[in-house]
Amino acid sequence: MNCKQGAVQLIDQIISTMHLITEDQYVTPLDIFNGSTLGKHFRHIHDFFTCLLEQCNNRKLDYAVRKRDRNIEENKSYAIDQFSNIKETLSGLQENQTLKVYADFTLKDGSRPLVNTSLGRELMYAYDHAVHHLAIVKIGLKSIDPSIPLNEEMGIAASTINHQYAITHGH
Repeated sequence: MNCKQGAVQLIDQIISTMHLITEDQYVTPLDIFNGSTLGKHFRHIHDFFTCLLEQCNNRKLDYAVRKRDRNIEENKSYAIDQFSNIKETLSGLQENQTLKVYADFTLKDGSRPLVNTSLGRELMYAYDHAVHHLAIVKIGLKSIDPSIPLNEEMGIAASTINHQYAITHGH
């Protein structure tokens, strides 16, 4: 599986998860999130993918200038459509395309080095970032309704899933 395929698979998981919850559950502030919502976490995941997709043709990425589209966090149906659009856009990309990404290491001095990278590497970053936010989403969903039938692998890194499989199957 390549990076694009992994990203598509993850976005399918995101869309499937979104279909399991109501609009109200999507936008309700949760105590376990300090008043944040599931929608805000899905929007945050979306931000990183769209930032990458919108800026990759410029050959420079700056994740600090994400759009933060509030419609994604406030309208589940709209968010599902936007995640579907990401899937469509991914198919036309070349993973070996070289890019540079602005790094953020400090909040005070403003220096932001440009780091060499590739589209494939940045798709890996967006994927890994999404997996960790899905772990948070999973906590929120379980606090709302423990009976929601979530994918057991949601929010778990592929390396952890493979490690657990190897242990349980004697490899």
